[in-house]
Amino acid sequence: MDTYKLSSLYHIACSRMHDIIDDLYEAVHDEFGQPLETREGIEEAMQGVKMSLYQELDLIKSTIDEHDTYSEA
Repeated sequence: MDTYKLSSLYHIACSRMHDIIDDLYEAVHDEFGQPLETREGIEEAMQGVKMSLYQELDLIKSTIDEHDTYSEA
């Protein structure tokens, strides 16, 4: 894998993480733009966020692993 492809895959993962965080910011506010003030509301807003972020981080790790494999060959 060339460095352009490596960088491109990093960009995809990081861009998705930005989208996830943007969505979280929206989710921790109500429809009137007021921040949620209950733990339950925040926990509900955070459902899936950690898993989604971990998936993108795993993409970055697997990408560098694949890059290392091809670089060694």
